[in-house]
Amino acid sequence: MISQYTKQGYHGINQDACGFLEYDGKVIMAIADGHGHYLHFRSDIGSYLAVESFIDCFKETTSQKEDLIQREKRVQKIWVKKVNQYHKEHFVSSFEWVRARKYAQAYIDEKIPLEIAYGSTLLGAIHFKEENKLFLFRIGDGEMIRISLFHQEELLKKNDYGDENITESICEVPVKIKDNLNLPSFEKGLKSRDVLLLSSDGLSKFKNKKEIIFKLRKDINKLESYLSTLDNTDDLSVIVYRL
Repeated sequence: MISQYTKQGYHGINQDACGFLEYDGKVIMAIADGHGHYLHFRSDIGSYLAVESFIDCFKETTSQKEDLIQREKRVQKIWVKKVNQYHKEHFVSSFEWVRARKYAQAYIDEKIPLEIAYGSTLLGAIHFKEENKLFLFRIGDGEMIRISLFHQEELLKKNDYGDENITESICEVPVKIKDNLNLPSFEKGLKSRDVLLLSSDGLSKFKNKKEIIFKLRKDINKLESYLSTLDNTDDLSVIVYRL
């Protein structure tokens, strides 16, 4: 069972994107959080393209570690290609240049690479159901939590991945994955009734986060009712997946 929810904060426009696909024995999930700054004036588009890039990249993958690592290296390249294609097909409007403010002329003069305008973070997870392997992917902030009957566990921490592999934005530094890196995520499966929660950084701002998480474990169908009442300043996107 899987559910997703997105809520707008106080910024006036929700620049998050999230999506999932069940395909060929696996479930692929992704959340992207658009930066929203004037420098990233098309980050709402960038986040959508980030989710699309992740799903496209891993749709045909196997659970073999070598295959996953090679595809992981390509996510950012796929995103850049999609951004360039979108940019060619959609001219920047005068309204968008106003949104860019002081950075507009720098873009026009090509002093800033165009993909910076589409800046976004990206969280992804793939569950291979038959082998019960869980692969995790992350650029930037956000949370990945496994919720079991009596406790919760953050699945991917900075020290697990190496600081060089967690960049602030998909638009700036390609993910650097070492071929010999033994990611803990390859060893983690999901037990029956476990819940996997992916969230943009909006969830981290709530003091009652633990209470929310355990409520979600009990009833995934109440995802929207639990989250819609929260008074959040930031955009919030959540995917909840339960075996």
